[in-house]
Amino acid sequence: MPTSPGNAILRALPAAEIERLEPYFKTVRLTPGQPICTVHEPLGGIWFPETGAASRLIQLLTGETVEVGIVGNDGVIGAPLALGADRSVGHCVVHIEGIALVMSAADLREHVREHGGPLLDALLLWTNLYVSTLAQLTACHCLHRIEQRLSRCILTLVDYGRQEQVRITHDTLAEFLGVHRPSVTYALQALAATGAITSERRRIVIADRKALLEHSCECYGVIRNTTSRELARIRMQLAG
Repeated sequence: MPTSPGNAILRALPAAEIERLEPYFKTVRLTPGQPICTVHEPLGGIWFPETGAASRLIQLLTGETVEVGIVGNDGVIGAPLALGADRSVGHCVVHIEGIALVMSAADLREHVREHGGPLLDALLLWTNLYVSTLAQLTACHCLHRIEQRLSRCILTLVDYGRQEQVRITHDTLAEFLGVHRPSVTYALQALAATGAITSERRRIVIADRKALLEHSCECYGVIRNTTSRELARIRMQLAG
């Protein structure tokens, strides 16, 4: 593990904790379309993205899905392990390529949960952030129009990809938003007509970020600000 990890949670740890845990981390590549975890199998480990992004999706028996979070370098995949659970909250799939630091479930149990220490404290604090994000997304999916929710998703994915475009299909966006594919196509056309984006096959480019922000719901800013505030709180508590 690098002495200055690219993941915000690991970066908040004291140097001594990073040194203690370094032998138990491995670096893995994140490839678009790669499944990280499902509700059907026990979690094999906990993932700390340094670059790239993955989505959490809840799937119903009908096959319908909806997004319950996009995880990048300010989050973690597999946090239930820190709480003593062994299953994921929904399916998690990579959408933007990158790298992540991974610790196995066995090592997390032995060297973090049973040992205690700063990483366990950070994971518990981050879980509170995830609950807040999930509550905001619940309201978002229930109360905001598809164009607003779509704008939020595009902005979030672009932030994690660190460029003003994202490669993603209409089918995937429909899975995010819990709607049929034609609804996503119409919404993208409506956003393109305003000049906020250009939409090509498997690629969306932000042409006017300010305009896209105006079309997005408040949830983009709320989640972003809450994340920034809670990560600062984690850094402060670990430093104290």
